[in-house]
Amino acid sequence: MDDVAELLKNLSVCQSLVRKTDERPATAIRLLTTGFEIHADCDLGGRRMSDEMNQSISGYMECTNASLLRRGQKIDHVDSVKVRKPEIMIAGIAGNHHEAAEKRIGSRRALQLFQAVVAIDRWIVRGRLHMTSNKTVKEFLHANRDFFPVADASVIDAESPESPQQMSVAIVNRARVSFMEITEFEESESASETSPVVRLLQEDAVGG
Repeated sequence: MDDVAELLKNLSVCQSLVRKTDERPATAIRLLTTGFEIHADCDLGGRRMSDEMNQSISGYMECTNASLLRRGQKIDHVDSVKVRKPEIMIAGIAGNHHEAAEKRIGSRRALQLFQAVVAIDRWIVRGRLHMTSNKTVKEFLHANRDFFPVADASVIDAESPESPQQMSVAIVNRARVSFMEITEFEESESASETSPVVRLLQEDAVGG
């Protein structure tokens, strides 16, 4: 009977975990493509967005509750949409948080902090990179991951430069980068001034 009780207890725990996973809220994201800006919800299943963008099982990002904008004007709304990953220039996390933070626990690689300016299509992205070592732009852009994260990003659209978008994390399409600059991080910015997002990203290398 004790074995049966233990089995039922374990089953109850498993069912609770399944319910908890099912109840996980979708992540609010922004996808910048050559033609549209898409504000939508995405069920990442507990994964980090950068991992989801880089996995090769699917060539699409599946989104729900999607608003389609062009030049800042909303032009349509659809209940669900699949967006081809190669057409996504920048994928941003809406709000001041980073998804799946628990996935970073246990990573203890020593990283250095750098400032980056990235030009991709009509956007300029300014933010912070975290790498295990100082890399040249050529080395960085030849890494084996298709998308890389820039923390505390300011995204400037050439069509409306007066209204930059602030993203806690901007996931950038490496293959579509036009030019890039990587510089040493200014020492005047102390670790105490970094956001929770940056502190989480300090545990991950972005070079692949």
